Amino acid sequence: MLFGSSSITQLIALVVVVPALTRLFPDPGVHGDMTLFMSLMVIGAAFFTLKYDQAVMVEDDRDKAKSLVKLSVLINLSFLLVTYLVLFLFRAPFTKYLGFATTPSWLYLVPFTIFLTAMVDILNVWWNREKKYKKLSFNRIATFAGSSGYKLLHGALKFNGPNGLILGHSIGQLLSVVLFLPKRIKANTSVEIQQLKDLWHKYKSFRNWAMPGSLINVIGAQIPVFLILFFFDRESNGHYGNAMKLTYLPLTAVSYAISQVLFERLARIKNDTTEAVKLGYNILYFLFFLALIPVVAMVVWGDIITPFILGEGWEISGVMTQIMVLFCFAMYVSSPFAVAFEVYNRLRLQFVFTSLFAILTGVALVITFQYTKDMYMGLMVFAVVGILVRLGMLIACLRLIGHNPIFKLLAGIFIIAISLVVGFTLRYWIF
Repeated sequence: MLFGSSSITQLIALVVVVPALTRLFPDPGVHGDMTLFMSLMVIGAAFFTLKYDQAVMVEDDRDKAKSLVKLSVLINLSFLLVTYLVLFLFRAPFTKYLGFATTPSWLYLVPFTIFLTAMVDILNVWWNREKKYKKLSFNRIATFAGSSGYKLLHGALKFNGPNGLILGHSIGQLLSVVLFLPKRIKANTSVEIQQLKDLWHKYKSFRNWAMPGSLINVIGAQIPVFLILFFFDRESNGHYGNAMKLTYLPLTAVSYAISQVLFERLARIKNDTTEAVKLGYNILYFLFFLALIPVVAMVVWGDIITPFILGEGWEISGVMTQIMVLFCFAMYVSSPFAVAFEVYNRLRLQFVFTSLFAILTGVALVITFQYTKDMYMGLMVFAVVGILVRLGMLIACLRLIGHNPIFKLLAGIFIIAISLVVGFTLRYWIF
């Protein structure tokens, strides 16, 4: 059900919503602001709960799991207040860095939308723990409909005010929280202070290791957005953002849906190595072969397919799609297995991999941008380094589950290589 709802929403987004939005909002700078907004939101959501929401799945006692939900909400609310204080104190340097003469109105939506996104994450884990997959699927579809509907309406009627793409996303997150809240919310507001303190200390490894690891991982994935803005301009960020909408976002949406199920299931069978390995490889094969053909097609024909979808003027996005799609594929295949670090309590190892990912990709991108001044070359180097680190992380995760996957991964790389050779042969010799 989760896979189906993710697939439906992403298919509609690719076929209908994204092409319409690039035509209703033809200015790449508007999309660049949306790309930056999304990066800030994702980074903020990585630490607004200190990752105590992930402990909800691990905790065996249901009442204590409920208390972890409440603890996560309180932490989230605290960060909301602190972030608004920081924004009001330092909005001038923020505005200058973003390249605006005055503070854009959408900047004030950032803390609130991060808060909403973190709330969605908290409630998502709870309903996943409860195995309410129908509720999770309905919420995903309704949120997508509300967010996309407003964006299309804003663009069609040419409303003034905040960036319609950004406002639409915030409305979607608010709708998601409302739909996720339990019916008897008053019955769930009481808290036991001592129990919250005990859980705060019991799961301190989540705030000490899982949160920094997650934050670093997200920064590593989002660092091209900030460096493209620094070295180039908002318009280039808009092209990059739309390239990611056609590659990274559809793949990660499906990947995230699968990871929710893997997290819940692996937490229950972690002591049964045979079952855990079987589950892991079934998911790995499913993810790999599901996306293989679309990924190869985007590598070979991305510079043609992307402008066809987005419309005239988005050729730069097409080249970026070709460069980044294999990196997105590596993220898509490896991301669900990151839950193994939490299930097997190897959060320090997760921190090591996420730190390597952020540092190596960031340094590679800065050096390439600085010395070549070539945006495409920088993204290519970033993608290669990122793929290597993510493959290393995938090997480590599968070994935690109980099996060394090196030969299977080499076979997968060989299949991709052969597929690319066939694809480029078809493009350059037959057509």
